[in-house]
Amino acid sequence: MNLEQANTAIRIAWKMSLISIGVTIALTFVYASGGSLAQVDWWNWVDIVLMLALTYGVYKKHRASAVTLFVYYVVGKIYIWIFSGAIIGLPVAAIFAYFFFRGIQGVFAYHRLIRDLAEDTAVHYSV
Repeated sequence: MNLEQANTAIRIAWKMSLISIGVTIALTFVYASGGSLAQVDWWNWVDIVLMLALTYGVYKKHRASAVTLFVYYVVGKIYIWIFSGAIIGLPVAAIFAYFFFRGIQGVFAYHRLIRDLAEDTAVHYSV
């Protein structure tokens, strides 16, 4: 993976995360339309804030954020599927997970390429 491909993978990952957050916000308001926002599970709001923080971390090319975003998304989907008893939205979830994983690869490749570039351009003094 070259630097351009790494940046593209990172950009797609954080944009896909924003789409996921948008869907979560929309569904939160749909759930609240039957009652009040106070009746919406507080976890929805925590999920939105956490996903925003992780998305910002991926945008800033933080390796821990990229890995955590992927793990959080996959574990969250598995948790929902287990407790709902139905695997709803598997193809869409697989697409999101794929791009989040590509984001991990992009972030790690980016840091490796930047480090290698810095080593190649460093001035070495002999003693």
